[in-house]
Amino acid sequence: MSNGSKRKLSAKTYKEKYEIIKYTVANPGLTKMEIAAKFGIKGPILFDIMKNKQKVIDAIEKGETVDTRTGSVKRIKHVSFENVDSALIKWFRQVNSKPEIRVDGEMLLVKARQFAADLGYDNVEKISDGWIERFKTRYEIGKVLKAGESGGVCTEVVVEWKTGKLKDILKRYKEKDIFNADETGLFYLMLPENTLGFLGQSHHGTKESKVRITLLVAANMDGSEKLPMYMIGKSKNPRAFKNVGSLPVSYCVNKKAWMTSTLFDDWLKKLDRQMAKEKRKICMVIDNCPAHPNYEHENIELVFLPPGTTSHTQPMDGGVIKNFKFHYRRILATRRLDAAEQGVPLKWDLLDTLYAVKTAWGRVKQSTIANCFRSVGFVAENDDVGDGPEIDRDNLEVVEDEEETREFRNVWDRLKDFFGADAINDTGTKEQLTDAEIVESVRAETTLAGTSDGSSTSTENPPPTIHDAFKALDVLKRFALTVPECPSDIIDLGDQYENFLVCEMPKRMRQTTLDDFFRQGDK
Repeated sequence: MSNGSKRKLSAKTYKEKYEIIKYTVANPGLTKMEIAAKFGIKGPILFDIMKNKQKVIDAIEKGETVDTRTGSVKRIKHVSFENVDSALIKWFRQVNSKPEIRVDGEMLLVKARQFAADLGYDNVEKISDGWIERFKTRYEIGKVLKAGESGGVCTEVVVEWKTGKLKDILKRYKEKDIFNADETGLFYLMLPENTLGFLGQSHHGTKESKVRITLLVAANMDGSEKLPMYMIGKSKNPRAFKNVGSLPVSYCVNKKAWMTSTLFDDWLKKLDRQMAKEKRKICMVIDNCPAHPNYEHENIELVFLPPGTTSHTQPMDGGVIKNFKFHYRRILATRRLDAAEQGVPLKWDLLDTLYAVKTAWGRVKQSTIANCFRSVGFVAENDDVGDGPEIDRDNLEVVEDEEETREFRNVWDRLKDFFGADAINDTGTKEQLTDAEIVESVRAETTLAGTSDGSSTSTENPPPTIHDAFKALDVLKRFALTVPECPSDIIDLGDQYENFLVCEMPKRMRQTTLDDFFRQGDK
């Protein structure tokens, strides 16, 4: 150069190269020049990085470190007290999700030594301040600002999320490829505490049921894709599932009916395989809790919301879950009314719940989901909604046509009290482990399965026969004839079901004949 000064060279570390490679692979639609500009490098440098991408990937994923000047590869020293490391990060993720708890290095040291003793280590004093510093580096833990003591949401954190990470997501992904998922508890048998009756007279009822399940609710940003509901119950073999070949909703088991890291990762792996078949790359936005492990997936990028901000940043909390619960309670209330008019107790078991959950989720409209995403800042750059009305998430109207709106207003005030009861207990939908449970989970993965769904009101009923099915179909057909201008698709559905029964009839008759033959032989 004319002034005699030398240009300062800055070599990318292998970790930085690894991030560049991941981004390039995840965005095949971008040109090489666009990617190079994003990372502040020249085109030839990006070419060299991609040319040697396998070497970089192997070095990072095999736990090696590389000197950027000499290119020499060094093995990273293996972490000592690996079980302690696993237990401590589980504990930290759990307490970090609670706004009222503050954690410092000294607390981590004491907790690490406690876990070491519980796990059978004799040399707990070898866990030093240096070990804690390396632990913090491994998991990128540092000093952060939490909201005030009142547990309120820190506005600065929310603004930083919306102008930073969220803005980046909206640039890199289409609306249909941005998803949000969240768990919620559902007391599926809960009925209103109050009822109408004659004043001055005593009234007695049955004990209120507090049987709870956990549901994982997920949908994409434009509302065009609602992922199937994922239900977690306590019982491995509920009485209601006897003689049932397939379920309308995915059902899995945990002895406390909550989401665990294992169950969540299994759900993500299944979704990842589905995205691979569709040749899609998606972004999944989730809250930062212990039940949501930060594992890498081929077709899913996990993005975590800032802790303690979900009421202002999470679309499912922005009204989607409340909307779904309205439809579920409406179904339950309708069945209650039908039972009351017949003068019989309501029979409602876990299988009824699965069907109602699927139906209620199907009734949540695309526009409602899209509005809930917008209400917490998920707005694309080309989406002009700045002058639109602000969305009232506390009184979200779940229906849009005029006739349904009138009916909605008649029942909304009576049903909305249900939502608070579920929400209060949503903290019990995700993995909240005691120290002893953390230690046990580190020692070995155990199969968590209960033996009862807790529903003492349900009784075992024999499976319906083919004759029962034909009688029920006849009743539905006659009912449809009484409905003025009954939709043609309902009539067609009856015809389809009748064809199904006709095909099923010979199989059932053969089975019945064989069963009768063997019963006679036993006499």
